[in-house]
Amino acid sequence: MKIAMLASKQNLELAWRRITTGSNHQYKRLYRSIYYAYEVAHDANLKDLRQRLLGGTFKPRHPDRIFVPKSSGLHRPLTLLNVEDQIVLQAFANLAAKQLQKFRVPLQFKVVFSNILEKSDSIFFFRSWRETYRAFQGRIKKQFEGGMKWVGDFDLAAFYDTISHELLLRTIYPRTSNSDLNWIGMCLRTWSSAHAASDHAHGLPQGPLASDFLAECFLLPIDLKLQKRRGYTRYVDDVRLFGATEDEVRIYLIELERLCRERGLIPQTGKFAIKCAKNVQEALGMLPSISDPQHEGIGGEKIGKNQARKTFLSAVGGKPIQVTDKTRLRYSLYRAEPDSYLLNLVLRLIPRHPEHADAFFVYLGKFDYRKPIERLCLELVTKNPYPYIRGEAWHVLAKYCQDPRSMTAQNLNSLISRAINIAKNKSAENFVELWGACHFLCVSDEITLAHLSRFLKYQPPLLQSFLGPVLPNNAFGKGEVVGMFLSRSTPEPGLSVCSMLHERGLTPSSFNLTVKDLPTQVVNTLNELGVISAPRAKVDPIAEILFARYGTPPVKSWCKLLLNEYVHALGLLKQAEATFASGRSFWLACQNSFNQTIFLALQRHLATIKHPAACTIIDKNGQLVDFGVTLDASKSFSKKCPTIGDCFRVMNARRNALPVSHPYEKKTAGQSQYLKVRERDQFVGRLRTTYTDFEALMP
Repeated sequence: MKIAMLASKQNLELAWRRITTGSNHQYKRLYRSIYYAYEVAHDANLKDLRQRLLGGTFKPRHPDRIFVPKSSGLHRPLTLLNVEDQIVLQAFANLAAKQLQKFRVPLQFKVVFSNILEKSDSIFFFRSWRETYRAFQGRIKKQFEGGMKWVGDFDLAAFYDTISHELLLRTIYPRTSNSDLNWIGMCLRTWSSAHAASDHAHGLPQGPLASDFLAECFLLPIDLKLQKRRGYTRYVDDVRLFGATEDEVRIYLIELERLCRERGLIPQTGKFAIKCAKNVQEALGMLPSISDPQHEGIGGEKIGKNQARKTFLSAVGGKPIQVTDKTRLRYSLYRAEPDSYLLNLVLRLIPRHPEHADAFFVYLGKFDYRKPIERLCLELVTKNPYPYIRGEAWHVLAKYCQDPRSMTAQNLNSLISRAINIAKNKSAENFVELWGACHFLCVSDEITLAHLSRFLKYQPPLLQSFLGPVLPNNAFGKGEVVGMFLSRSTPEPGLSVCSMLHERGLTPSSFNLTVKDLPTQVVNTLNELGVISAPRAKVDPIAEILFARYGTPPVKSWCKLLLNEYVHALGLLKQAEATFASGRSFWLACQNSFNQTIFLALQRHLATIKHPAACTIIDKNGQLVDFGVTLDASKSFSKKCPTIGDCFRVMNARRNALPVSHPYEKKTAGQSQYLKVRERDQFVGRLRTTYTDFEALMP
């Protein structure tokens, strides 16, 4: 596996198309405005992403997470990756598909029925889950009718969270070990944890389709070993074991459990059961519903009132009323038109069934203002134990608060105070509640004109981007949040407001910003929209590395200075960055070589313009003058540019005193010492000023 393969123009384009055409509707709807903005200039954006990947300046970002309630009372995490992280993850999944598809094809529609790939060049990654699930059901019927009436239900606990990155990469590339594959492992560690302190080597981000396929890759060795066991059938992590006798099922179970534990997977012992099915319906009834909110299309075909009521009522029962069939419930809620009769039942079910909150609130969103809905949401934001449900209730209240029939001024002020407290007390576990409360503040800003949107300034970038479409007019003034959105190093907040700048006739200068203050993705989109007409900035990996490590403002072009030496200098700098934490002495050696490379390029420029800091770099024999000699304190360069000269000279001298350079120090004859952390950090501090001064001399 090579980054060059992952970052090919064709692969990145295919990855982007597969993200935008994916069937993971619940996930995609969160990013709708960001996807649209990125798509406007996707050619330029993908070209820049490719340059960052090849140049080594692409850095994966830690995600945010949404915790969706489950029927058990626990949560299903939904991992919110930044857009370009999604593209890189999908690009890797594309390569994994090419590697393993030849092994999966013989298993598909025979023992494996989940996440079946489309053609290799298709912009659609998977076949419809409805098609594959119907085939899964057909397989079960065939097993039963063939006399295999004993059925074992096998499930894995926290499947996505327990997937080992090392085993996953070894499964996809069993005979490969290189730095590029290690880099992918680093990305997976970043994407599977919310912050650096919790980095670990297991888990896949739930939500992107790419993760669904990588999870299939992880189970492939188990599928291959059990494919000849006639009773083995799998859909994602739900395995069905069929047999003519109970003992036959148990034999399969013992082997399956051993294989799972060898890969670090944990069986759900509490859910396992072996039963003898009396008929096909009973065998099918043992299956869990595959109606996953992740793949439910909110805009699917509509159904009439009578059919909606019939389907809904067949999914509930008991006193008090409870959900008995979640598949039918969700089907009816996503497709039913507003109906007061069903609304009354939904309002009674919401507090009792938090696991269906997403479907319930989609249905509530189909109604105009209704007092019973408002009454329930007011209760939910104060009393419900689930942040996800409180957040969804805040979104409904944000929709209602501008309606003249809605809450009193006293209630509005009370809710604003509560929302402000939530906005101030940020918590990673309460992302949806924070999102809902900030949405409420944005809408309330239009009513009170109290600049409540300013509370968005200090929120996570992805949360800001989700709120872009609901920003009030106040937010577009100088010193308000839109200026911050545009200038954030993370591009999503700026992308979320690009179309609104276009609509309002605003430009970056409206917020005292220049094009150089904006991420390139935002610049590309604003260019395409005609908001700005600046030439497209070329990605400069050296500038991005120096800015990230030393805070050097990227105001000059290193490409222009280094010309055909650019790639050589970039390689030295990338090697230095790779060993900054793990190999301090090697970092110094590479950083010093980088310093010499850029120094020589600068000297060629200074000589051309006859600058007084120019010095001799080639001796009379045509050989390079020693770097230390050119930096001598008595020479012209160090006299005219003491900050740069002193820093480079000290670093060069220390580099020559490393054991990898000379075993003994030249002057004292003492043993050379490896670079200490304190020394490295002191050099970093000096380089912050040095590189800024250096850039001032560049063309």
